[in-house]
Amino acid sequence: MSEDRIATTLRSLPRERAGDDFTARVLARLDEPFRRRAPLAPRLAWAAAVLAAAVGLSQALDDRRSGKSPERTARIEALLREQERLAAEVETLKLLSAGPTPVVYLGGDEGTDLLLDLDRLARRRQAEIRPASFRPQENR
Repeated sequence: MSEDRIATTLRSLPRERAGDDFTARVLARLDEPFRRRAPLAPRLAWAAAVLAAAVGLSQALDDRRSGKSPERTARIEALLREQERLAAEVETLKLLSAGPTPVVYLGGDEGTDLLLDLDRLARRRQAEIRPASFRPQENR
């Protein structure tokens, strides 16, 4: 429906008129003494208390339905602490691996220590890897 058609339809509706006693009723209300409402703070405090009670009850019912128990909560907290400890350990290992060239101590005796330079090993292995297309073809 176009705007012109809507405007025409609205103009064709009968105009609303105030009742004959409208002015008298408004003036009578103005003459009445002002009625004070109850202060807002106690009403808000009551509403907040009802809301807190509803939330608490909802949480208690949810805990009961989901089977949460103090033992389960303690287990979850222990697992979260373990997860944090492991994450910190992983970060430490990342920092260590970013440092100097990684070397593994293989053992040895009083006169000799055997070390494996992992960086050098990785470079050597990378040089040995060749695509199959680079290998010589065998005659059949």
